[in-house]
Amino acid sequence: PFAGPAPDGTRGVKMALAEFGGKINGHPIQLIEEATDATAATAVTKAKKLVEKDKVSIVFGPLSGDEGVAIANYAKTVPSVTFVNSSSSASETTLVAKAPNFFRFHGDAAQWNGGLGEQAVKMGYKKIASFADDYSFPYANFGGFAKGFCDAGGEIVKAQWPALGTKDYSSVISAIPAGVDAIYAGVGGSDAVQFLTQSLQFGLKKPLIGGTILVDSSVLAAKADIVTAAIGTIAAGPVPPADYHSAEWDSFVASYLKVPGHYPSPSIFAILYYNSFKSLLAGLKAAKGDVSGNQKALRAALGSLKWNTPTGPLSMDKNRNAITSTFIYKVVSDGKGGATTQSIIRRDNVAQGTKVYGRVNSCADVK
Repeated sequence: PFAGPAPDGTRGVKMALAEFGGKINGHPIQLIEEATDATAATAVTKAKKLVEKDKVSIVFGPLSGDEGVAIANYAKTVPSVTFVNSSSSASETTLVAKAPNFFRFHGDAAQWNGGLGEQAVKMGYKKIASFADDYSFPYANFGGFAKGFCDAGGEIVKAQWPALGTKDYSSVISAIPAGVDAIYAGVGGSDAVQFLTQSLQFGLKKPLIGGTILVDSSVLAAKADIVTAAIGTIAAGPVPPADYHSAEWDSFVASYLKVPGHYPSPSIFAILYYNSFKSLLAGLKAAKGDVSGNQKALRAALGSLKWNTPTGPLSMDKNRNAITSTFIYKVVSDGKGGATTQSIIRRDNVAQGTKVYGRVNSCADVK
């Protein structure tokens, strides 16, 4: 499901590595890359191959929610190896698994949607229907939205949970109640492109509230005719909108636009993989490249890491999960027949909550 945007994560890794000259304390960093398919079983199989056959010192990844939970649990069986997450954002990964050798240098999916629910109510979206892919990342992402939305007086009229990789959203669209103010769509990658395309075909007219990856730059850059459907969508996540500027972000974007195959702007995978891999390299540098003794020096450095990333200040909590920034934005026309994103608000020092969300079908599920 993420075969299209996933290579942007590799671009982010290589950007970070280039900043360190490919070495730490004179030791070259060797990358061995394995592809997964967004399933837990494949992720663990590939991780075991890297650990047992390739004898890696560090496992970096994975991309998707269920994969991350499985890898964090696997990490506990391999205490001599350090695991650094790349973009997987299920809450359970750090709230439940709590592997002492697993680090996540970005927020979880619930953090990313903090504040979006309140923004939706402010815009008059008091009754919504929702649908989202049926796995851990959308559970947390929608849960983070629903908590703020319901506390602000909103009502979830109907929730649907299609399978990841759904190609035909006609039944989902036809089941959306007529009386809602807006629709929350928690899909990404090829699923997002399919839904946005079909929403036009079926004449869906309701405003959209996006899960974090519905209107990522990798989706907005798709060749499918989705611009009309996407414009007006509000969303939130760890990626700054197109009109955001800071010295760190502008420098990152300038470097990104020099990388072959890039999107018009960095995708969520590019920035998460970059921030996470640069955090890993910074930890290795602080530990002077020492990965002996169960990598104690490295893990101490990673657990106490603080730096000003392109997307804002980053620090770590007691569960080795990042305290970081999120952005609330809307999709607007770029005046050239395409779509771009426009800032509503940036929220700093957003910490992980304590609740792990399953399927949220009504406001009763987040009380």
